[in-house]
Amino acid sequence: MEPTEEQFLVFNALETLALIQGSLYDERRGYWYILTLSPILPISIILPSGEIVPLQFVQDDESI
Repeated sequence: MEPTEEQFLVFNALETLALIQGSLYDERRGYWYILTLSPILPISIILPSGEIVPLQFVQDDESI
C-alpha cells in the first residue's frame, strides 16, 4: 500500500514548515510514522485519512 493523497498533503505541509526530523512509512499498515519538533506530538502517525495521532493511539489499539 502506498501513502494516500491525504497523507502526502499533511506530510508536505509539515515538511514545508520544517517540522519533520524523520519519517518511516509502514506499507503493511498504511501508517506514516513521523518524528517532529512538536513538544505535543514528538513521535506521531499520519493515518491514511490524513489525521495526525500520537504513537500511543496505535499502541493502545489491540486490533492492530
